Amino acid sequence: MKRVFFLMLCLVTSMNIVLAQNRKITGTVVSAEDNEPVVGAAVVVRGTQIGIVTDLDGVFHLEIPSSAKTLVISYLGMKTQEVAIKDNLKIMLESDSQSLEEVVVTAMGLNREKKSLGYAIQEVKSDELTKAGSASLTSSLSGKVAGVQVNQFGGSVGASSRISVRGNSSLSADQQPLIVVDGVPIANDTQRSGDNAYNGVDYGSGLNDINPEDIESISVLKGGSAALYGMRAGNGVILITTKSGKNSNGVTISYDMNVTMDRVTNLPKFQNLYGQGLYGEEYYWKYGDHSDLSYQDYAIKYGYDYNTGVGQEDMSWGPRLDVGLKISQFDSNGEYVDWVSRPNNVKDFFQTGLTMNHVVSVQAKGERVTTRASLSYRDQKGTIPNTDQKKYSGQLNTDMKLNKYVSFNLSANYTRTESDNLVGQGYGSNNPVVSLVTWAGRQVNMKSLKDNWDQKDAAGNYTYYNWIDQWHMNPYFTVNENTNSYQRDRVFAKSSLFYQPFEWLKFEGRVGVDYYNAKTFERHYYDRGDYPDGAFFQRNTSNTELNADIIGTVNKTFGDFNLSGVVGANYRDLSYETHQIGAQALTVRGVYTMANASGTVTADMDHSHIRSNSVYANASLGWRNQLYMDVSARNDWSSTIREAFFYPSVSLSWIPTASFENLQNDVLTFWKLRGGIAQIGSATSAYRNSYYYYAESSSFNGVSQMYKSFSYPNYNLKPESITTWEIGTEVGLFDDRLHFDLAYYQKQTKDQILSVSTSNVVGFGSMLVNAGRIDNKGVELQVRGDIIRNKKDGFTWSSTLNFAKDKSKVIELYNDPETGKPLLDTYGLGWTWGIATQAKVGEKWGALVGEGFKRVTLDDVEAGRATADQIGAIKLLANGALDKEASKVMGNVTPDFMMGWRHDFTYKNFGFGFLLDLRIGGDIWSQTMSHSYQTGVAKVTADNGIRERPIVAGKDVLTNERFVMPDASGHYVENTIETDAFSWFNGNNVAEMYVFDGSFLKLREAYISYDVPKSILNKTKYFNRATISLIGTNLALLWVHSSNTLHLDPESGGVASDSRGVGLEQSSTPGSRSFGLKLGLTF
Repeated sequence: MKRVFFLMLCLVTSMNIVLAQNRKITGTVVSAEDNEPVVGAAVVVRGTQIGIVTDLDGVFHLEIPSSAKTLVISYLGMKTQEVAIKDNLKIMLESDSQSLEEVVVTAMGLNREKKSLGYAIQEVKSDELTKAGSASLTSSLSGKVAGVQVNQFGGSVGASSRISVRGNSSLSADQQPLIVVDGVPIANDTQRSGDNAYNGVDYGSGLNDINPEDIESISVLKGGSAALYGMRAGNGVILITTKSGKNSNGVTISYDMNVTMDRVTNLPKFQNLYGQGLYGEEYYWKYGDHSDLSYQDYAIKYGYDYNTGVGQEDMSWGPRLDVGLKISQFDSNGEYVDWVSRPNNVKDFFQTGLTMNHVVSVQAKGERVTTRASLSYRDQKGTIPNTDQKKYSGQLNTDMKLNKYVSFNLSANYTRTESDNLVGQGYGSNNPVVSLVTWAGRQVNMKSLKDNWDQKDAAGNYTYYNWIDQWHMNPYFTVNENTNSYQRDRVFAKSSLFYQPFEWLKFEGRVGVDYYNAKTFERHYYDRGDYPDGAFFQRNTSNTELNADIIGTVNKTFGDFNLSGVVGANYRDLSYETHQIGAQALTVRGVYTMANASGTVTADMDHSHIRSNSVYANASLGWRNQLYMDVSARNDWSSTIREAFFYPSVSLSWIPTASFENLQNDVLTFWKLRGGIAQIGSATSAYRNSYYYYAESSSFNGVSQMYKSFSYPNYNLKPESITTWEIGTEVGLFDDRLHFDLAYYQKQTKDQILSVSTSNVVGFGSMLVNAGRIDNKGVELQVRGDIIRNKKDGFTWSSTLNFAKDKSKVIELYNDPETGKPLLDTYGLGWTWGIATQAKVGEKWGALVGEGFKRVTLDDVEAGRATADQIGAIKLLANGALDKEASKVMGNVTPDFMMGWRHDFTYKNFGFGFLLDLRIGGDIWSQTMSHSYQTGVAKVTADNGIRERPIVAGKDVLTNERFVMPDASGHYVENTIETDAFSWFNGNNVAEMYVFDGSFLKLREAYISYDVPKSILNKTKYFNRATISLIGTNLALLWVHSSNTLHLDPESGGVASDSRGVGLEQSSTPGSRSFGLKLGLTF
């Protein structure tokens, strides 16, 4: 049976067996490294289509014409050989890993020698993305590219992310890089409902429609390297190349799967000493007016008693737990039962999630055709009960050489995403996390809530069983009845027709399309906080982008010179439509139709249409493989902008080790210097330079209401303009076992598109202007080292380090056009709970602004109110309350620097690797911290016995700070005012208290793998690859800054998936630690 199977495989995979029976030859192909058979090597008669692939023993049998002289033997990752034909050949193929690393994908999908580039580019290969089995493409990029920051917005199923390249330099909400797949741009949209300030539902990022298992490589273009994309290049470009049959030999079938279990990690640090209620702490009993009562009697009379309604507040300032008290509770049926802590009650709500990913792919390579097709299925059960997501994908990539001059390429990807329920976000009452981590009493029994969430009365109506009847719902009711479903279909495809009249000249006609249709349905059966009468909202969104290019490429050598270039033109057509219907109250609960609406229904529609035309060119001139000059230019015409805009770039690179061979020695292998300057842009959205009319979502007396945009259009609006330059060097040491790539860059972003206030007498509230300037400068370092490379013992150790530091400064915002006098020094980026992230003149992008501590300053010293050694101390009022300062800069959301450090080890057939991800700086305001402090669930509110005695600020709380109070004469002296924990944490609601440094060190991912030896695989006669791995992602939050008192994951997000959400945390779903099994087979 095995032989029959193999015979069929050979028949399918052979490229063309010549029918003439002239003569037969036999041979074997082995690896020069270990003398093992090379399975699937292509053996072709030179100049013909006659060929075959080697079998599982590396053997081939081939019928050839008597005139044949030479065989060509090739295999991926090995040097191609040509050998004279004779019988019983033994061909030894040598490794060619170095050549694989020399060519990278650049702008417009062109392959270039990396050594010729005058700018920084970093490539991430397929195995780096998939080794640890990350759940999404965005998460698999984290920590792997210098200068790229990935913000993951929480740990819920399908959560979105934000990617920034070389810092933040724009005032617009969307600063995501352009995504290009196989040469064609696609949308990286974020589907999210809500107000981007308090609540909503996160439906994910468009980039995650791509399965990482279908990706061959990712190249990140930064600064001038992206100049060929013109007004779309301002935020950088991420180039994705999908897998194709080019890397196959003959026909192979692969199956790759991974299964992981996901467990919530990094829950906030809770206190477990005091339960639900108010004024129940021992302090109020001992130092209050009722110390004559026993603590049992005091607790139920003044602290908490479910039967009598005492302390029915959703806070944990109630009686002490685990000291023998008997108190009635929501699930005790009126009985007075043990008042005990439940340290794991929040953890018990979360379940073990399960993620499965299955990919089946077929690769085929012939003389004229190469093809790869794959089908994949991903099923994810979230850590929050009844949350899920399924993805069904199909991918096809084929190349066909029609004749000597004409070839054809087609790539296509389809993805269907389905979710029956995705959890609400932020402070919405349909987010179960907000009630659990910031309000729920530490004695609440989660099992009771789970067992009785669907309890009904005699009439069949829900009782809404819960621990309290205020604002919150039972979290199990929320996730089962107040659901948010999602369905998205997406297709992106590209087809190219090539004509190559000469070896050095090629023409390409390229057409690419990206289309998606997304449907969301949000149901509120009973939502006590937001929709007490029920509600539903149904939204459909579609987006279609067409790109058509005509491209000519040249690659010609003239003596000592080599010229490679591209000339092209692009047409782009983008259409977007959305409409929503719904009701904010229902006549009959659970019936989600317009006919069941109570009162005014909601209806909303919108659309946009953008067209653009572009021409572009690039030329790279090399001299003797040591000196290179690269010049590019692009001109864009867009329907969103009246004028055309020109974007040039130039770069130079020099390889001294090629110019002066005596520089090369046992230490120095390679040295390159480079530098470049470019101008790129960032375009605006549609209809911002003309009047646009909107329809109100609700009618008035049955009549629809239309209104004109409140923003005055700017007919002369321009795209943002970015001028950037960089210099860099690459050094290879010790036979390139140690390789450094260092870059320093600066960029200036001006003509920012700002909305500035106008007088209402003109009929508009604001107008759009081109103004403002933000400067960025930074340094990036990539280090790659083959620390141990011992082929004899089979042990290797390689390490890769990425480091990036970006510093921004807001130079100006809006100045008077005539006088140049500044009219605006602050511009809002994001906002929630009175806390804002802003661009402030003279400061870094992302100042965190809110109500802060008022501190002693030099002015106080000069006025005689304080002494010099008191500068920086926090001021208290005479009554002991905090003295507050409005609109204070409390920090900045931008990290100081980021670093990723990857290690990979191999020993014979075993592999092991891990990635450490470090971020220093980047301040965060936390709603979780704010409310858990006030409600008394945070651990810090009960540390060190502070609820049993009077406390003094600076000695018992905030011990890392100094506090001063005014004396009778108004001078500041060391604080001695006594207060209590409840008054301090619940009464002193100042935003600065809830700001923490977002620094962290994470064990981002790890794997242990085993490759089944070829000697064993050969015996099976079926497999030529088998790898099994233990994998894990987000494994440990190893360190956070001491100001992060709740030990929150600093990567937790807020309720916006763009710039508006950076630095603002709001009860997001905790991240998950994932670990499991990965299997890879090739037949």
